[in-house]
Amino acid sequence: MQVADQNFTLVVFGASGSLAKLKIFPGVYHLALEGRLNDVDYQVVGYARSKMSNEKFREIFAEAVRAAVDNVDEKLLLKILERVHYYSGEYDDEDAYHKLAGWLPEIEEKKDRVRLVYFSVPPSVFSSIIHNVCTKLDTEFAKVRLILEKPFGYNYRTAKELEKELTSCYDEHQLYLLDHYLGKEAVFNVLSLRYANSILTTLIKGKHIANIQITAFEPGGIEGRAGYFEHVGTLRDMVQSHVFQILAFLVMSLPAQINEETLHREKRHVFEDFKVDDIEDSLVRGQYAGYLEEDGVASTSTTETFAALKLKIDNLRWHGVPIYLRTGKKMKQKWTAIVIEFKQHSLQEGAFEDLGTNKLVIQLQPQEKIEFKLYTKMGGTKIAFTELTTGRPIFCSGDCLHEHGRLLLEAIRGNRLLFLSFEEVFAAWKVIDPLLDAFAENKVKLEKYEVGGMGTKGADKLVSDDGFMWHNYFD
Repeated sequence: MQVADQNFTLVVFGASGSLAKLKIFPGVYHLALEGRLNDVDYQVVGYARSKMSNEKFREIFAEAVRAAVDNVDEKLLLKILERVHYYSGEYDDEDAYHKLAGWLPEIEEKKDRVRLVYFSVPPSVFSSIIHNVCTKLDTEFAKVRLILEKPFGYNYRTAKELEKELTSCYDEHQLYLLDHYLGKEAVFNVLSLRYANSILTTLIKGKHIANIQITAFEPGGIEGRAGYFEHVGTLRDMVQSHVFQILAFLVMSLPAQINEETLHREKRHVFEDFKVDDIEDSLVRGQYAGYLEEDGVASTSTTETFAALKLKIDNLRWHGVPIYLRTGKKMKQKWTAIVIEFKQHSLQEGAFEDLGTNKLVIQLQPQEKIEFKLYTKMGGTKIAFTELTTGRPIFCSGDCLHEHGRLLLEAIRGNRLLFLSFEEVFAAWKVIDPLLDAFAENKVKLEKYEVGGMGTKGADKLVSDDGFMWHNYFD
């Protein structure tokens, strides 16, 4: 079992916000619950502009854990809360950081440690934190590691500016670019399945595949995050990050060894091969009915809550294989999955009218499982076929962790494998930027879609124009 291997202080900027409550605080609890923090001195410091006492912040921390975890160990939670502290200050107040730097050693029992600085704040305040943390909190005995949650910038240009600002003060190995999907065991398992199974390595090649579909549906809406979502939209929030990462694990070249350098390199290479032809015919955007009535959303908003995209991979291995991506909020149900539809061989084509195509389905949410869709002959003398599904769950059964807990632990241990490199971020933005421009110039119609449905009609047309259909295998 992996455990924290050095003392640490986790400083959460934006500690009164929703991300900290939903993900970070429960992540700390899970690490402690599983005994991964037993041998180190750790402290958790919340930093935000809101005025509150330590006791009040500890109540917020405890309630966040209880809301996210069933059957909380209250005795353990009390022990954790003894290590939880609050510090109030403006993000651009240099004097506040100076005082924070003087106060931290008072709560840090052991001085030799790492300080994890988690950016749970809007990008508009990044610059102040980046500068002040560098000059005040990064010391010889308490080196800083910065954890930044996606999106990294709003486009290629701003991502480059963010990198320049960060690297002017910090070494590359102090930077942890976090996409929480990479903390999901099932997502990384897409790559692991390819390594572990020669049949998948053989089958997952362009010459065998008719098309690839990736779906990431969420039944919830923006959940009170209009301030964030109105500036981002689904294309930035889901496609540029989560969906592209899933696709990269499926189609990237397999390096001889998996390590930070090789994984980042191969993902960057495959992102560089992503191509979108005829943007207006390859891109769909939608907005769920009622979105304009959400608190904080302008009545004229054109922010997309649904996006579908057709792309290709411009290399020999994947030549001619269309890839369809779709993601949206307020959908029928939570479902994240890869569907690989295989080509029929020449003897199958037209021989039997009821014979469909074989498919490989890798479901990531709500349950992790892998299934083959095959065909078997029905009983009797007539040659007729019915679909046969064979598969099994692929849930984690070993050293498993809550996704944010896992990523926090990797940052404590100094392992950047499950984080992103700026080079792959840049490559992904280069694909997305022209699509964002098309949205901004209203070259892609904004379609309304019903809550609890399957998205827009344009998304269906995107695949049907190529002679395919979306494959939905909900539980």
